[in-house]
Amino acid sequence: MKKLLSISAAALLASANIAIAQELPVEEAKGKFSLSGYADTYFQYNTNRPESGVNRGRIFDLKHNNFSLGLVQTAMTYTRGKATVVADLIFGPNADLANFGNEGTARIIKQAYIAYDLTDKFKFTVGQYGTHIGYELIDAPLNYNYSLSYLFGNGPFYHTGAKLDYNPNAKIGFMLGLVNGWDCLNDLNDKKSVTAQVHLTPTDGLGIYVNWIGGDEYKSLSYFGETRGSYTSLFDVTASYQMTSSLKVGVNAAHGTFSSGASTESAEDPWSKDAVWKGGALYLNYDLSENIGVGVRGEYFSDPEGVRYSGPLEVASYTLTGNIKLADGNFLIKPEVRFDKAKDAFFEDSNGAFSKKSQTTFGAAFVYLFSL
Repeated sequence: MKKLLSISAAALLASANIAIAQELPVEEAKGKFSLSGYADTYFQYNTNRPESGVNRGRIFDLKHNNFSLGLVQTAMTYTRGKATVVADLIFGPNADLANFGNEGTARIIKQAYIAYDLTDKFKFTVGQYGTHIGYELIDAPLNYNYSLSYLFGNGPFYHTGAKLDYNPNAKIGFMLGLVNGWDCLNDLNDKKSVTAQVHLTPTDGLGIYVNWIGGDEYKSLSYFGETRGSYTSLFDVTASYQMTSSLKVGVNAAHGTFSSGASTESAEDPWSKDAVWKGGALYLNYDLSENIGVGVRGEYFSDPEGVRYSGPLEVASYTLTGNIKLADGNFLIKPEVRFDKAKDAFFEDSNGAFSKKSQTTFGAAFVYLFSL
C-alpha cells in the first residue's frame, strides 16, 4: 500500500511540474554585444620644413614637427540571430578629415549599418559603411604602414546606401550595391552610384578583390565638377598572399576616369574635359620575430589632368615602417621613413613656395587597441 501511495505521489508531482513549466514564459535567446577600439598619435618631421607646417599630398599624417593626435575609435557591435548592428564612432583630427563635409554629430560616424543574413549565402547591408575600394583602411591598426598611400587618398573612404553580398562557396563572392556616391552621408545631387565587387580565394592565404564604382558625381564632396551628366568610374584591384608565416605580399592597382559631359572644352573650366588618374602599389611585410616586424611600400601615382588635385601630379613614393608590439600586442609603435618624388615641383619649401620635387619625412606613430 505504501509503495502504491509513493508511486501516485510521484506521478502527481511530475504532472504539477510539467504544468508549471508550460505556464512559465520561455526566455528568449540573448544577443551578443562587443566593444572595441583604439587611439593613435604620431610625431613627424619633414626635411623640407614647409612654412605651412603641412606635408603636402598626405592624407592623415599632415603635421610637420608636431606631436599630433590621429584618431580615437569606438566600435560597438550587436549580433542576434541573423541580424548584426554596427555603430563605429570616431573622434579627433582624422575623423574630421575622413568625414569631410559632414556637419554636427555626423562627423563622428565612421560606420553605422544593419546587416541581415537572408540565407547562408546572401547578406543584405544598409546604412553607412566603409568603402570596398583599395588595399588600405582608415583604421591605423589594420594597416602595416602608418602613412596612407596616394591611391587610398584618391579613392572614396565610405558610402551610404545598400548592398547585397552573395557567397556561393568559400572560394568566390560577389557584391552589388547602390549608394549616394563618394563620401556622402546625404545625396548631394539626384544621382546614385553603383558599386560592385568580385572576391576570389583560389588557395589558402591568397585573396583577390576586383572592385568598381561608377556614377554621376557632380557636386559631390569628392569634387568632380558642376556639370550634370558627367560620369566618374573607378576600377580597383587588390590582392594579398601570405607566402610564409613571416612574409606577406600585397598589391593594389587602380584606374579612374572622368567624363565631363560638357559639349565643348573650356580653358576656364578644368572640368569641361575628360581625364584619367591611375596608380599601383606593392607591399612587403616581414615579421622578424613575434613582436618585431618591418613593412615596405612602393607606389606610383599619376594624375596628369589634376582631376584629383589642384594641378597635375606624377609621383613615386617609398615607405619603410617598423612594427613593434608591446603589452601583449595591444600597444603598437611604428617608426617610419617616407620619401615622395614628383616629376615636377609639387612640395612646399621653407619659404612657403611649392618649389620642391621631393619631400622626406620621418617619425613614429603610437597606437593602442582595446576590446571588451
